[in-house]
Amino acid sequence: MKNKLILFVALLCSACSARKQPAADCQVSPCTMEFKLITAQLISTSGTEIKFKSYKIIDVATGKEVNNRSELPNTQENTTVLVIADDSQLRKLADKGTDLQLQITLNDDKIIKANYKISGGKCACHVSKLEGPDQVDIDGM
Repeated sequence: MKNKLILFVALLCSACSARKQPAADCQVSPCTMEFKLITAQLISTSGTEIKFKSYKIIDVATGKEVNNRSELPNTQENTTVLVIADDSQLRKLADKGTDLQLQITLNDDKIIKANYKISGGKCACHVSKLEGPDQVDIDGM
């Protein structure tokens, strides 16, 4: 039993030392423990009810859908708030920004699009919106 404990501790220590250290070219700065989300609020300037079938986020460079892990709590206020990016994608985003496109399919199959540039990268603490609207008008696009 003692040998198993020693082996376990040795494996644990080697696993800890194998973790990647921050890149040498990154400035050392403290990061908060917050989990950041970049969101867009859907609005209707004509006052119509906001309903849609689905939405997706596309990486413009690759044309592939980006999957984020965040869903907002299901409340009446959150039915019109869409998550564009979150900290789970931090390392997949470029430090100078990645072009993403929000594509919303309305109930009448009309597609609304909005473009964003979201930064992340190996040295970033959180995702950050560089470009893109806070609100997307489903009537004006």
